[in-house]
Amino acid sequence: MHTLSSMSYCQQHFLIPNSQSIDELARLIWSITQKEQVTPIVVLSTSGPALGLRKALNQLRPNHIEPHLVFLPRVLGLKQWLSETPELQHHGVPKTDLARWMEVYQALSARPQLRSLLSDATEGSKWALSKNLINACDLIAEASLGIKEQDAEKALADAIDEVYQGAAKLAIDVETKILLTFWENLSTIRDPVARQRHAMALRAKQAQQYKQTPLIYVETAEGSPGFESSLADFLEAYATHTPVHHCVMDFSSIGLWPECLGDAGHTTSINQEKYLNELAAVDRQIIKSQSFEDAAWAGALAIQDLMKAGKSQLALISQDRLVARRIRALLARFGPELSVHDETGWKLSTTRAASALMSWVDILREGGLGPSAVTLLEFLKNPYIKWSDWGLEGSKALSLIQSIENRFIQSGAQGGWLAMLLALNQTQHDQELDGAINCLTKLRQLTNQWQRKPQSCGAWLNLLMSDLDSLGMAEQLSLDIAGQQLLDALKPMHSVEGDSLHLTEWLSLLGSVIEDSSYIESCPRESASVTILPLSATRLRHFDAWVMVGCDDGQLPSLSDSPMFLSSSLKKIIGCKSVEAEFAQQAMDLSQLMMSHSSWRMIWQSRGSTGEPRQPSAWLQRLYASAPELLNQTYAVPDVSFDLKPVNPPAVSLPSDFVKPSNISPSGYKALRECPYRYYASRLLGLREQTSLDAEVDLSLVGQTLHAALKSFHHGLKSNPIKGDQPSRRKQLEILLKDVSLKQFQALLNADGRWLAAWVQWESQIPDWIDWQLKREEDGWVFQDGEIAVGFDLPTDHGSIRVSGN
Repeated sequence: MHTLSSMSYCQQHFLIPNSQSIDELARLIWSITQKEQVTPIVVLSTSGPALGLRKALNQLRPNHIEPHLVFLPRVLGLKQWLSETPELQHHGVPKTDLARWMEVYQALSARPQLRSLLSDATEGSKWALSKNLINACDLIAEASLGIKEQDAEKALADAIDEVYQGAAKLAIDVETKILLTFWENLSTIRDPVARQRHAMALRAKQAQQYKQTPLIYVETAEGSPGFESSLADFLEAYATHTPVHHCVMDFSSIGLWPECLGDAGHTTSINQEKYLNELAAVDRQIIKSQSFEDAAWAGALAIQDLMKAGKSQLALISQDRLVARRIRALLARFGPELSVHDETGWKLSTTRAASALMSWVDILREGGLGPSAVTLLEFLKNPYIKWSDWGLEGSKALSLIQSIENRFIQSGAQGGWLAMLLALNQTQHDQELDGAINCLTKLRQLTNQWQRKPQSCGAWLNLLMSDLDSLGMAEQLSLDIAGQQLLDALKPMHSVEGDSLHLTEWLSLLGSVIEDSSYIESCPRESASVTILPLSATRLRHFDAWVMVGCDDGQLPSLSDSPMFLSSSLKKIIGCKSVEAEFAQQAMDLSQLMMSHSSWRMIWQSRGSTGEPRQPSAWLQRLYASAPELLNQTYAVPDVSFDLKPVNPPAVSLPSDFVKPSNISPSGYKALRECPYRYYASRLLGLREQTSLDAEVDLSLVGQTLHAALKSFHHGLKSNPIKGDQPSRRKQLEILLKDVSLKQFQALLNADGRWLAAWVQWESQIPDWIDWQLKREEDGWVFQDGEIAVGFDLPTDHGSIRVSGN
């Protein structure tokens, strides 16, 4: 480490980010503390290394330090330090992300020009556009706003004139006007970037007037040109009366690629040669894998081998997040002795709790007509319903859901409250189906409460919370870690200001909020642990060893998406971080990680998900140009062998408690004769294959309705016979059967128009049915009754069995 003095109260220190960097930084801080005789405040550009730095400061505290300097200096991130600026509280509370989102969305809906452009857009796409506008405006603010008074709008307009010319400028003018309009509203002191710059200006103004606590600013990574300009102005102002120490990273001795040092090729070639010469003495490997699953197993085996070698605190760098998640699942096999801590954050929408909540939202989306049968069953099967609040316990709830599903399959009911309730009502009295009817009736009543005029965001949320209480889900969610975080993510919706929202708008917002929220696990760190984190989070952090996945040319380096409205050229001119700067920062992060650890594995896939060929990262290929064979090492999954031993088949015997039928139908008896094993498995053990709700079945609501119509028709003729000659009687019978059938079919037709075709088909067959009826009467047939239950007892060696049917 070396130091440069640029002004009387500001010093710049260069820190080599190697394995000793945290200890070197801690020694520097204690040295500054003793020199200044005042405990400084330590501000990090990113707060990731804060915990490690505090530990190092505690371990390296000088033995004979003065009593008033013995306490550790405060270590915190820049964002937190600026948010604690005293005068900032007089400028109102900062806007939440949700409040800014709502502000832009309603502005899009309120402006006639924008409303006409978005007339065909879905609610979800409008919310996505709002988020893109916020990201673009924040990027402009980050690049344009400083701590000094300036005309940022003019600077942006000049940049646009420089990038776009002629027809391109005419095309961009509309977008520019839209963007500038929103930017003015999203760059107030309550918005994050403008608030940060104002906090810097307030602290700079205080420092110019009065002496402050000495500041040690540790810059772990370079920011955008706009931020760096503001930082330079701030440090210069702060140093007016107060010592400032600016620590920056020096990659001259560890940078492995020219990007790290501004194309200083000669220096990096020396570093590369040093790196390659060390390979024989260290445990560094680059592993080639063939597929996604192969990469995941290679990662898990690498972690296992490193742990066997005595490495207990490991990192998993997730350039490929899907492979990292798969490795995490494989690590679960090690048991609770290995703790896994995911700092990348899962999407909250991928948790079981969010899926349960969204299954209810899916029902609400269908409005008053009701959901599909599949959607309803997905909701009923979610594990967060407290069935005891419904008067059901354990197996009874499962039996109820199974009864509902079976009835829907038998009846062909595919959706809609009326159709599903009709399917349950058209059965013989059954206690379980009575409970099912009550269940669907309650759900229907809850959904009817949502058919309202536009409400405020908080009012809709209160209604949702009321539903969760009624459904018994609120208590179950609060007992689950993911459920707690889900409920916490929704709380800001209570305080969102703005115009009322239609139900569809609010449900889309709800889904977007959940999609944008992260699920953070909280578990105690065991003696052996794996931390999953992105490459950018490894700065100035040290582990016993690490494994990186996603080291192919498509994922390393990674490229962040540019927001709408801002091209790469425009971003560069207005002061945003360029693609080249992002790649250079990743090269520095990777150099630091590779050079500061002696044990690590990097894994790349030779085939993509669609079978396309891949190569190792271009950075790795350049580094290993003299030894390309080191890029193709493989992990062989160890073979497991077994000794073959003969096994004698067990003797066939009938257990004393075997299951036997108490009754059997004629169709069941036929199935028994055809295949006893299939009958036993399907009829007695209930192991029959589950029929889907879309399948065609013989027993349907239409068939039952037709049976009821014919039974009513024939019983009516038996009570009140129709007399007359043959033509007249035929006509009256057709009219009667049509009237009776329509009366029975009317409930089906009201519930679901899908059954109209069945009614038309039956109506066309009524004359043929009457012809059949009259011919049977001429042959001497007389209707006695229909659907009569008959049966007899069949004696067997294991007791009698009742054979019954209709």
